[in-house]
This record gives sequence, C-alpha cells and structure tokens, in this order.
Amino acid sequence: MADQPQTIQDLLEGFRSPSPEARPMMRWWWFGPHLRREDLLHDLDAMAAAGIGGVEAAFVYPMSGESDRFLSEQFLEDLRFAAESAAQRNLRFDLTLGSGWPFGGPHIDETTAARRIHWEREEVPPGPGRIVLPTVWPGDELIAGYIGNGTRSEEPESLTLLERDGEALLIPDGTGPRVVRIAVSRLTRQSIKRASSGAEGWALDHLSKDAALRHLAEVAEPLVAAAGPERIGTVFCDSLEVYEADWTPGLVEEFTARRGYDPLPQLWQLAFSKDSGRTFRADYYRTLTELLEENFIAVVGDWARSKGLKFRIQSYGQPPATVSSYRHADAFEGEGWGWDIISACRWASSAGQIYGRQVISSETWTWTHSPSFRSTPLDILAEAQDHLLMGINQFIGHGWPNSPRPAAENGLGRVFYAAGALDDRNAWWDAAPALWATLTRLSWLMRQGERLSQVGIYVPARDIYAHFAEAGRADLYKEARLHIGDELPHAVRTAGPDFDLFDDDAVTLLDPTRFPVVVLPRATDIPEPTRHWLQQVQDAGGTVLDFGGSAGIGTSAKTVEEVVEHLQGPVRIRATSAAARNEAVAVTTREIGSGQDAGPGAGLRVHFVANTSSRYVEPELTLQGAPVLERWDPETGAVVSRHTGQSLKLSLAPYEATILVESSVGTGMDTGADASVTINSTETTSAPTLALDTWQVQFSDESQPRAVELPHRWEDDPQRAFYSGSARYSTSFEVSENQEVILDLGSVEHHRLEDPGAAGLMEASFRAEVQPPVGVVARVYLDGEDLGVLWKPPYTLPLGRLSAGQHELVLVVGNVTSHQLAADEHLGQMVAEAEASFGRRFGIQTLDLALADVSSGLLSVPQLIRR
Repeated sequence: MADQPQTIQDLLEGFRSPSPEARPMMRWWWFGPHLRREDLLHDLDAMAAAGIGGVEAAFVYPMSGESDRFLSEQFLEDLRFAAESAAQRNLRFDLTLGSGWPFGGPHIDETTAARRIHWEREEVPPGPGRIVLPTVWPGDELIAGYIGNGTRSEEPESLTLLERDGEALLIPDGTGPRVVRIAVSRLTRQSIKRASSGAEGWALDHLSKDAALRHLAEVAEPLVAAAGPERIGTVFCDSLEVYEADWTPGLVEEFTARRGYDPLPQLWQLAFSKDSGRTFRADYYRTLTELLEENFIAVVGDWARSKGLKFRIQSYGQPPATVSSYRHADAFEGEGWGWDIISACRWASSAGQIYGRQVISSETWTWTHSPSFRSTPLDILAEAQDHLLMGINQFIGHGWPNSPRPAAENGLGRVFYAAGALDDRNAWWDAAPALWATLTRLSWLMRQGERLSQVGIYVPARDIYAHFAEAGRADLYKEARLHIGDELPHAVRTAGPDFDLFDDDAVTLLDPTRFPVVVLPRATDIPEPTRHWLQQVQDAGGTVLDFGGSAGIGTSAKTVEEVVEHLQGPVRIRATSAAARNEAVAVTTREIGSGQDAGPGAGLRVHFVANTSSRYVEPELTLQGAPVLERWDPETGAVVSRHTGQSLKLSLAPYEATILVESSVGTGMDTGADASVTINSTETTSAPTLALDTWQVQFSDESQPRAVELPHRWEDDPQRAFYSGSARYSTSFEVSENQEVILDLGSVEHHRLEDPGAAGLMEASFRAEVQPPVGVVARVYLDGEDLGVLWKPPYTLPLGRLSAGQHELVLVVGNVTSHQLAADEHLGQMVAEAEASFGRRFGIQTLDLALADVSSGLLSVPQLIRR
C-alpha cells in the first residue's frame, strides 16, 4: 500500500489521479478449457483500455461440444501466456486454485473427500440382540449407535450410547419397544460445481490437513508454476460451500483433546435434541471451526506465503467459519449487496478492521440485473456504492466471460450462467471508462486512513452453533444474520454511525476502548474471556447493551430505538421530508492521519454519503469534526463547494453519492460557491429553462437522419425490437446572450417491479429501481465538441458559457445488449452441445426474459437550464 496522504492537498491529488491498484478487477471466466490466444489478448486489451485493473482467472464448465482438459499441457501453456500478457499490460493477475467450487476434483478419494454424519433409524423389540450395520455406500464407516425407549411415533427423550463388538452394535435387554439411532460417517458425495472438463470429482474434506495438502500438490502447484509466482497478485478460494460436511476422520480424538471430554456419548444431541445438549452442540461446531481454520485456511495460507504469494478467501459458509477465521489468510473478501444488514461483505470488512487489512475486496455484481447484458452502468454503480458503505474498497467484478471474437461469427457468444457479462460487448461500453474511473477514485479514497465504526455487534457464535440442528445447516454467517436480524443493523446505519462485527476470538486483540457502544444481540452463552473483555469496556466508559435482555451484563435494551438512543459518531442523519425517519441515506467515514494543515491532534475526515434509494432525498447531516467541509465529485474529482458549520442539508438524486471532506482550512480551491448556501446536487431551482422538443434521429445502420417525437422508445418500433447499439439524436437551439447553460435530460422516476421474478431477476439480483430519462447512456456533443457521457442521476451536464447565436447539440444514445441476447439463436445450441458432450453442469439464465422491462432511447424531453 502506498504512503498515506498527510495533507488535504495530498488527498485531493490522489483522489483526482488515484493509484491503478484501486482499479476494479474482473473474474475472468475460462470455459472448457476451450481457448484461443487471440481472444485472451482481446479481453486483456479491452480491459486495460476501459480502466479495469486486472483479472482473477476462473476455470469453469465447457460452453461447446469440444474442449481441452483442465491442467493439460496446452491449458497450462495458455495460462502462462495469459499471465505474461497481463503483466505486459500492467494488469494484475490473480489465480483461482481450482476449477469450479469448492476445491476438489479427480485427485480426491474416499480418504480425503468431505464427509457427513448420516443417521439410520430402526425400532427394536424388548430383549438383547446384535446389529451388524451393512455398508450401503463405499466408504461408509460406523461411528456409534444409540438406544432409547420409544417407537416411530414416540421419539425417545434421550439416547444411550451402545456398546460395540467390532462393526456390530450390542443391544441390551429391555422392557418395551425401543428406537435405535446409528451414526455413520458417509461421504457427502458432493461433486465440484461448474467444473471444467477433466476437473470433475468430489469436494475435498476441508477439516482434513491431508486433503488440503493433496489438493495443493495436485492442482495448486501446477497452476502457480505455469502462471509464475512473480506474476500473480493473490491466489483465491471462493466461499465455503461444502454442504453437510460435519465429520472427518479423527474427529473424536480432536474433540476430546480440545474440549476435554469424549463426544460420542452425546453425539446424538446434534440431531435429536432441541431442549438439551446446547453446550455440547456449541462445543462440537466450535471444534469444526477450529479444524477448518487449522487444516484448510491456515494450510493454504502457509503454502501461499512460502511461495511469496498472498492467499485471498471468502471465509464463510460450510463448514462454519467465524469472522476471525479470516485471520489465517492474507486478503479478505466478501460478496453480495446489503449495506444495512449482516452481509458477507460486512463479515469480511469487520475482519479487516480487527486484523489490520486495509484493502477488503468483494465479489461484486453477482446476478446483476439478470439475465446477462441487462445491467446498466447505473445498476453497476449503485450496487458498488452499496458495497462501499459496507467497508469494501476493492471490486472483483463477476465477471468477464472469455468468448470468441468477433462475436458475430457465432452469435453473441458465451455468457456465464449466474452473472452479468461486464465486457465490451455491452452497447453502453462508451460509458465504461467513466464508470470504472469513478469506482477507482472511490476505491482509492476509501483505502485512506481508518474506517470509523462506533458500534461493535457481537456474534454470539455459541448460541448460534447450538441451533444448527433446527436450522438444518452449519453455516455460521447465514445463521448469524437470522439470529441478529435486519432491524438492528438497519437502525444503526440509518442513524448515521457505522458498525463492525466481532466474535470471541477477536477480544484477544480488541482494545476495550475500540467501540463506544457494544451490542449483545440475544446472547446467553458468552465465554468467560469475552465477559471479562465486556467488563473492561464498561470500566473504560463504554456502553454495553444487552439487546434482548439475556446476556446478564450491561444495560438492557429491548428495542432498536433504545439502542439508537445510545449511539454516537462523527455523523448523524435526519430526514427532512415528511418521512418520520431516514431510511435510505448512509455514511461511511474514514479518518486520515494527523494532517499537517488540520491543526494539532486533529485529522482529516472523509465521509462517503450515498442515497441508496430510487427517490430524491434531502437528508440533514450533523457533523462533529473540523469546521471546514468540502464536497468532492466522485466522477470528476472536482471540489464542488465549501461549507462552514456542523449542520448540513443535502439534496441527492436517486442512487447519487458524494464525498464530504472535513479539515481545518480546506483545499483553498475556488469553488465559486457561497459557503452559507445549502449544498445541492444541481443548481436548477428557479432557473429559466428552454425545452428542446425538436429532434432528429439516425441509427447506426441508417444513412440519413429523420424527425422523431420525444419520448422515443426503441422497443415500440417493431423494426428495433431486437436492436442493441446506438442512435444519434440531434437538435439546434439559439442563445440570445452569453450565458452559462446546463443540459438536463430529465427527471429520474421511481420504478419498482411488482414481480421481479417474472421479469427474470434472481433473488440476489441488484437493479436500480428507476426509469431514467435515457436508455441507457448518452454521449454529449456541442458544436462538434465531445463534452462527456451522461450515465447516472441527475443526468445533467454543464455546457459552459455559450456565445449568442445558434448551437448544435448531439446525443449519441447507447442501450443494453440484452436485445441481442434475446435474439441469439446460437447460445441455446452451444448449451445443448456442451450438455451432450459433458453432461448438465449448469443451467443457463432465463433468456426468454432478457427484454422484460427494458427501455431504450431518449425517454424524456431534454431542457437547457440557463443561469
């Protein structure tokens, strides 16, 4: 990481010309592997030209009837070629240590594959007996048997461990009907999801060091050797999706050594006891977490570091990982949007705060505005801003499909089944440099200094472990969100403060003064070291809130309103409209150094403020920092205006974000703004306007322009129903005297779908819920001069001081590429051929809905605002 800025001038200079390290990256999908080197070079060149900073090579299922094999000599040569070519273009090259997910493949056998506890159930009559358990599946191993009084309809209240005679269970004498439960160690038989040709096989046992070492030797070693360690940024592991994996050979011995007692007499309580066995279940799943950390995350991390590499991981899922499980890796990553919930990104960014990682990445834009090619730059920006609010400052786009070029040879080309296609086939790609530059600027700024979080939310892991049987899954992250709920984090974020999650392992490092407020959400089973730390928090003057009233320490808080009453922070937010409370605006704050121009002991504070909603909002912010506040524009890097005082009213368009920088003197830049006025998105109030209602249009495949009436929606023309591309709109206007003029394409209207699923949106799809005035981007030319591109609210652009007389205005409008996707006759054929040759490895997205709720063209009457 480069040196941190020490003055506000340093900060502004870095903001305007950010380090390339902060550029978004792309998960680069390699299908098959079926590759052409000219296509690899095309992708890398297109990314570099657009301002993308690098790739994460990901190897997935075939998309044609023919393919090379994963780890073949030719594949490894192509991998080396790609890594060398990326380095030549100054692009970062990250490497996924496997094909598909989770880790595994043909090298994993019955000794190293993921295992689960399978339970058999039988009734036995009174009297002694002997049961020999048959092997149903290869690899089955008897763990233990249990017996209790009852029948199929009257479950036993408790079970007793049966004695064994070799592989037989000895049934004691009894007085009535009884139920026998038998625990069998069985392979989960989970196949690698979305595997390349030649990478098929079982998921490895993430609780076994031997399994991890075998995968590193068989897969990771040849991959890294081919790419070259000196050319690799990080090596990567996706989220832990090893379903049902709750057993491993040697677990009884590991549990006994760690917990101090034999687990077998109580093992039945994992599945058949809700009212008792809470302590045992917490101990059991805590043991699984420790084995995951020590035998997988730490093993891969140590291996990577031995080669001079950094290990990046999405450390959540199954087997259960805690927030602190990240500490065994080098780079922390989350995924998914959700600025006001317990998200996977918050899981990762909280770990980063605790364990000192400045850069936190996210798998971003998964399922964005599905199906592929329907995402707009606004969709991408709005979801990225959501991630920034969670402490993310490195975007890993999901993703860029490698596909033969030119695409016209075989239809549109390849798409990944569960992601947007964020590549140069998008008809709006003219706006890509501005989009990626804006995200680079924001990512760089959000790496400076330290993110301030005023609230610590405890993850009561032992309480959550105890309820895994009821949940039916051993996923600590997902169950933590359900346990804590969405109401608490939403109330904290909409009040203005930020929060971090912490767990029992974290308190060994956390200073008791770290959080002014600590919240214990419905916590009962709190280990003694954590209770001691919580007492230290109170002794140091901090507030501990027993949210739910079951922790037995701190101040009781039964409602989120009571929690909010105790909050403090550098920014507080209040709604100024008819709404009773703020529901849409959030802030994340970073404090930077001591700042030579900020006065003794004071620092610079940077506030990223975002409207997360589809409506215009006017929040009022109360700040507690330095007296001078400047507003900086994320798209241009300009200092927009300056304000003095600690109360500030903003006007934010839908999904608009801004930067507020506090210091003692500011940058000294001349903004031309009155320091006493409200800082608004635009200066259009009460200004004279001129409607531009006479236009001509010419599509890229037409030879002559023609008159058109606005609004002009392309999909209403049968000849343009499947058109993805651009159209040139032109008009002329007259200015009577020299004056400043602003172009306004029109308002942004709220547009929420009643049934998102019917329009093709998956559960995790993000979509900006608006109808913009242009579908979807417009490059602006005035009198032949290129003034830039409009692609996000508020869709206004200063045209400068115009001289009196006639002027020509041209808007080149580009739409989305989902029209080509809907009309593509080749994609379905490719999928069918791949399935015929390699089996069903994926299900393609709902292509029949590619045009649902899509509008292209100039959708409003632009106007000129004269001031």
